[in-house]
Amino acid sequence: MNEQASIIDFLSASLRGLDSSGQTILTPAQQKVSDDIAAALDAELGEMVRELESVASCQQDTDESGAPLPPFEAFCMGVRSIGDSLLPHLVQSFRAGCTEAGVPYEPFLWLVRARADAFAAYLLQIAQVHGLAFDDTLTSMGKNEQIALANLGAYLRGVMQRELDTL
Repeated sequence: MNEQASIIDFLSASLRGLDSSGQTILTPAQQKVSDDIAAALDAELGEMVRELESVASCQQDTDESGAPLPPFEAFCMGVRSIGDSLLPHLVQSFRAGCTEAGVPYEPFLWLVRARADAFAAYLLQIAQVHGLAFDDTLTSMGKNEQIALANLGAYLRGVMQRELDTL
């Protein structure tokens, strides 16, 4: 039985990737601010994941011709719309935390980057695992499903980067 990764697994992997990127050394005061912002972002991320997991189905989207999309692709479009709203929300929570603490974004940018990256990876996993369940004709991912996932991943990373660039 394959065990699914949790949002914590994705966050841990994202933070490990940042460890090797030459992160700035923080003063004790900055570390306290960093811990407070991280705790607030973690609480927000937890709430986002709980809300996402409570979504039972996605509306059927159509392609440019107006024809209904295959179920897997429609599910990916639903996940995409979730990313469209929740990734900016996470960045806004970071912005609010920094503003409330009266600190600049830059020394703490890694906090939100790791969480946004983890959330995007989590959304991709949801699309991959649960998208197949929405199409009872599929038993495994074919070429079209792989392309849909690749497009979703690129889109989510683009949304994430666009939001981070606003800081």
